[in-house]
Amino acid sequence: MTAYDQLFAIMSRTADIASAAAVLGWDQETYMPDGAVAARAEQLATLSTLIHQFMTSDETKRAVERAKSDVATDDVRKQRIVSTFERDVIRSSKLPDDLVHEAAHTAALAQDAWKRARMSSDFRIFQPLLEKTVELKLRQAEYLGPAEHPYDNLLDEYEPGLTVGELTPVFERLRKGTVDLLNDIQPTAHEVNDDVLHRFYAPDRQLAVATDIISKLGFSLETGRVDLSAHPFCTSFASTDVRLTTRIREHDLRSCLFGLIHEAGHGMYEQGIGADLARTSSGQGASMGIHESQSLFWENIIARSEEFWQWAFPRLRDAFPDALSDQTPREFYRSINRIVRSLNRVESDEVTYNLHIILRFEIERDLLAGTLKVADIPAVWNEKMSTSLGVVPPNDAEGCLQDVHWSFGGIGYFPSYTLGKLYAAMQWQALSAEMPDVRERIANGDFQPIREWMRTNIHDVGRTELPSEIIQRVCGRPLTEIDFLDYVRAKAGRVYGFA
Repeated sequence: MTAYDQLFAIMSRTADIASAAAVLGWDQETYMPDGAVAARAEQLATLSTLIHQFMTSDETKRAVERAKSDVATDDVRKQRIVSTFERDVIRSSKLPDDLVHEAAHTAALAQDAWKRARMSSDFRIFQPLLEKTVELKLRQAEYLGPAEHPYDNLLDEYEPGLTVGELTPVFERLRKGTVDLLNDIQPTAHEVNDDVLHRFYAPDRQLAVATDIISKLGFSLETGRVDLSAHPFCTSFASTDVRLTTRIREHDLRSCLFGLIHEAGHGMYEQGIGADLARTSSGQGASMGIHESQSLFWENIIARSEEFWQWAFPRLRDAFPDALSDQTPREFYRSINRIVRSLNRVESDEVTYNLHIILRFEIERDLLAGTLKVADIPAVWNEKMSTSLGVVPPNDAEGCLQDVHWSFGGIGYFPSYTLGKLYAAMQWQALSAEMPDVRERIANGDFQPIREWMRTNIHDVGRTELPSEIIQRVCGRPLTEIDFLDYVRAKAGRVYGFA
């Protein structure tokens, strides 16, 4: 057995335990009875601790060193697999077992508390466990080592290599460009409404047509499945076992349809990762930002394009003839691209969405910097919503409790969503240059060449490249907000009729 084979056995062991933990997490969000929360918290904490112990053992560290010397210099793929795993080992070794166990246990309890708080619209139910989560994240940031900002070490977990110092100016320019566009739209905002989306749509038909559409886009139902949950998500136990969830609202067609297309983008990424990366730490998405670029590419750039509805609208109208009998593909396209300042991040439009993310980024950054207390989040949230979007949540459920992320300790996660939008627009620009007839293909329902372009350029490499390396290789330049602002301005012009 070669040194690389020995390391692969270790990577496979940790990957398998992580997959088992993911199955328990999926079950907790879909079928687990409410009374099982405490037991599930212990189970997940135990598995997280086991993974951490395997990752930080002397055996693992020795195996990494041997594999680094064993892999041939011309086998770049294996070299990257080893170096990625080494990076994970170094990061994990900085965190003590008791901190990892306590974080996993707290996350399981916090998710239940968040659900109860949201149901009661009372932030105070969630507050103690969020305070504990922030405390744990601060301890984690300290263990990981010095950084210009405490938030950098948490951001690095989701977007390796990115810092607050690099992200802040991009977000500032994006906010300015967004406000400028909203001001241009304002005079004609009344000309587009989305009333058609709020007619009655039978839940079973919604799920059926949405599932059919994602299968046509390329999500394999032979190696994936769809279920319902309170908050839509995608999880993968292997490239051959990918789970999506969505939620259905009888009077909001967007929730199930676009929510499932979004998660299918994540799912196609997981299904497309190179088979040789399976059961290694490289057999995942390069970062949450790159992962979000896939979901947002399919949800927004493809499924909210006018060409897409030339193909998809007849299928949707067949499923809901009464609700859509008075609509044309063009009218429906305008409805789903209505731009309006709203309360909810998940269901906001492409343009205002990023203002929701920037708000969350600023709150997380200030929590870690110690300039904001958890108890003050509801008031600060409402103030920022009023300032940036001109709307104020009427209660906590529609305000600071609308997202699940803080409950599972995902502080540093939110910027990934906007990074995904920026990456997706850059990828669309590169794809369009290589495939000049891409819009015609979309109108004809020919999605395979697009999916294969993504698999070749993005999916196959898994985590063997950093997100910055992927974007530079595929798009020929580093992260920028320019392509996204150009893209949404052009679409807004078509929808609202201005140059």
